[in-house]
Amino acid sequence: MIAEQYGIAFPGQGIKAQTLRSALWAHVRHPLVARLLTTFGAADPEALDLGDTSVVQPATFAAGLAAADTAFGPDHCPPVALGHSLGELTAAAYAGFLRTDEGFELAVDRGRLCHDQSLRRPGAMVAIVGADAGELEWLRRSVVAEHGEILDVAGLNSARQTVLSGAPEVVAAAVRIAGEQCLRAEVLPIPGGFHSPLMMDAVPTWRRRLESADFRPSTTRFVSAIDVRPHTDPVQVREQLARGLVLPVRWHEAVRTVRDLGVPGLVDAGPGTTLLKLGRRARILEFTGLGALPEPVPPG
Repeated sequence: MIAEQYGIAFPGQGIKAQTLRSALWAHVRHPLVARLLTTFGAADPEALDLGDTSVVQPATFAAGLAAADTAFGPDHCPPVALGHSLGELTAAAYAGFLRTDEGFELAVDRGRLCHDQSLRRPGAMVAIVGADAGELEWLRRSVVAEHGEILDVAGLNSARQTVLSGAPEVVAAAVRIAGEQCLRAEVLPIPGGFHSPLMMDAVPTWRRRLESADFRPSTTRFVSAIDVRPHTDPVQVREQLARGLVLPVRWHEAVRTVRDLGVPGLVDAGPGTTLLKLGRRARILEFTGLGALPEPVPPG
């Protein structure tokens, strides 16, 4: 089994700042990272504000593509590409549905849009670990009944890890009630209620921006974590990116789709190892990192 048979996966925004900064330093001479620094007037990665969504999203895009490009070269054509949240934009660019430079500009615009929307409608996100579907829904409805505000499923990362999204005080209540129910709750380092109705007001602007971009067909299949289907039609790829601001990330199901397509494994391109850890816990198919790719099997 060789690396070319593996698909490639890119993470979303919830990467720890130091992990993202280290990834940028590792590829600081890559043109995308250089463009990132120029865009934000930073001399080096230390000068970037990685607590700001408008910076973090293009930084995550640049770090992921720089790492994959360094590992595989410019002509790599994986059988599938997929991403988690923002990572879907990275995956679409890597798969060739749009030029890398245009993908970067979209990441800049998406970051600013998400930042501005989170100021207008503040939100937060929390990962609930160890709850089955019934326990999770009891938790969610308990919080909604108490507060009467939005608390929606934002991400289905695995059979035992679900992300909820809502206003900060509602997420705080979810953490409290999770503790009462002996469930583990971890607030994510993401300053916004992404993948929930809190983002709906931003969709028209984001859709218009996507429609202004030059999406094109690709032979690499884009597996959407929004509708969990493979796509080669650029119109459908664009539509999934638009809906992804509000709809939940169905990561667990998307990985199953990759398996059902006959792809033997996925490479987590990073930054970080979030997807690698999720994949190894779920055991749906083989996951590896860029630094641990399997060696080619000699012919015969």
